[in-house]
Amino acid sequence: MIALLATAAVGQTGTPAQRQPMAETPNTDVYYRLAPDALAQDGVPKGEIRGPFTLPSQAYPGTQHTYWIYVPAQYDPATPASLMVYNDGQAFMAPEGDIRAQVVMDNLIYRRELPVMIAVFINPGRRPDQPEPIPSNWAD
Repeated sequence: MIALLATAAVGQTGTPAQRQPMAETPNTDVYYRLAPDALAQDGVPKGEIRGPFTLPSQAYPGTQHTYWIYVPAQYDPATPASLMVYNDGQAFMAPEGDIRAQVVMDNLIYRRELPVMIAVFINPGRRPDQPEPIPSNWAD
């Protein structure tokens, strides 16, 4: 194992001084493209987003969560459906965002690559006096 690591270290080309410097803030938008399933497709029925609703926290009194429910067009209340929960929900369902989960679900359910599935998009807890978080001010 040590011989393998030594060989790998010797085989590296260039020293840090010879390598090209990286940009301080790389522009990843140059490489990122929405997948076709994140774009609305002709003829695909669109599900419905219901909400926003508020869920008071019992674990942390005085805090609440805002959430939305996605119901696919193919949903039949007489038939059990699967459930998907998205934390940081507002970011996942943003219509012009990077993910557009409800559009992806519309497309995959239509092609039967996903079962009929209800989704819950739930935001982090907050106090009523705090503003609702939006994707542009979230950071990990």
